[in-house]
Amino acid sequence: MSEKVPDAVVQRPWTEADGVEPEVYVYPRDRAPGLYIKVEGRWTRSAVLARHTHPDRGVSYQVDTSRGAGIYRWDQPGVRWAYDPWPDD
Repeated sequence: MSEKVPDAVVQRPWTEADGVEPEVYVYPRDRAPGLYIKVEGRWTRSAVLARHTHPDRGVSYQVDTSRGAGIYRWDQPGVRWAYDPWPDD
């Protein structure tokens, strides 16, 4: 992961002004996947707390990192899978 990749952009929380609220799935702690999030030029492995599926079918992940919690849209280069604890499900 040494190539030039921009930092991930934090997504602001949903508000009523955004329209339809996203569907939120909260992962059980023992079944949560992980992501790498690029913050301040460094890749940080992050536990996923929840998946937000938006009306446009886009996906965001709410994560907890060593640099703080945040919500990141999946479709950006600074967000990558780290691990899936149950890949056969």
